[in-house]
Amino acid sequence: MNDIYIGLLVLTVCSAGAFFAGRSLARVLSPGWCDLAALTVFAGLVAYILLLWDHVWLARLLPFSNLIIIGNWFPVATGLQAGLVWQRIAHARFRRGLSVTALTVVSFYAVVHPLQGDVPECRNQWSGDVCLQTSPYTCSAASAATLLRAHNLDATEQEMAELCLTRRGTTWQGLYRGLVRKTAGTAWRVEVFNGSVSDLALMGPAPVLLNVGLPVDQEVDPNYIAENGWIPGMRHTVVFFGFTEFREVLMGEPTWGLEHWRLEDLQLLWKGQGLRLVPRDSVEQPGASGPTEIASLWNSLRLTSARPNAVAASRYSVASEATAFRSIED
Repeated sequence: MNDIYIGLLVLTVCSAGAFFAGRSLARVLSPGWCDLAALTVFAGLVAYILLLWDHVWLARLLPFSNLIIIGNWFPVATGLQAGLVWQRIAHARFRRGLSVTALTVVSFYAVVHPLQGDVPECRNQWSGDVCLQTSPYTCSAASAATLLRAHNLDATEQEMAELCLTRRGTTWQGLYRGLVRKTAGTAWRVEVFNGSVSDLALMGPAPVLLNVGLPVDQEVDPNYIAENGWIPGMRHTVVFFGFTEFREVLMGEPTWGLEHWRLEDLQLLWKGQGLRLVPRDSVEQPGASGPTEIASLWNSLRLTSARPNAVAASRYSVASEATAFRSIED
């Protein structure tokens, strides 16, 4: 957890700096301009929450394991806002203190909320090379273990649940943290990506983590809900292994094992966000699977897996796994 503590320290220093910057700015502005500055900060904070807070591009800007902390700019914005408020209503001490305290409490909660709660207890169960989730909240942790094994890196569901900060689900930043921590010192690094089904085909026989779920804004075949257990708006994490010669998708489903999805299933359920492991440099380290080994794994999986006609129903209710890459709560 040292990376988390360092992130909290960095965020505290930045927030304190923003507070004093806000106070200094308010001293040189007229009351009207100070109010406008406060409104601008508030508007920027709303835009950040709606557009950036849980967006995967933050991992490209801040590729650190404590992204879940330092990628949360809410305390910095509220620190700046608190500084403006502190100076603007200096004559009303009670009101000033109440406003600043409220902003501080809200920003503190935004930071510590993903860290609250207990890690689910998991068992180490596998179906071939697919790690099976053994709690309703650990599809991301199990899928991460599957992805790591595909790259010859040993991991368990319990270990990844702890590294990914899984509580009643896993945020995508938590999933990113777990993979970054687990791949430290190996030939692999974690990469987040946005793409299309066509882009997956171009990636070659390399497994990737996908965030999938039934959309809420379009009509779909009712069998997805009635027979397969999908709940509109609820997200789930799976491992994409590749396409078969039958135009099917070989998927590592943590509630079941290997599955064949139809191409239209993937197109409907996946909206373009994922994580994968890519070579850290051109030199492979001993013991780490390279492209050849991964291709061999893909071929063996393709030859040995069963071929159900459609997406199988989740063995755990997808509703109980409220995950999202905006809030991937498994």
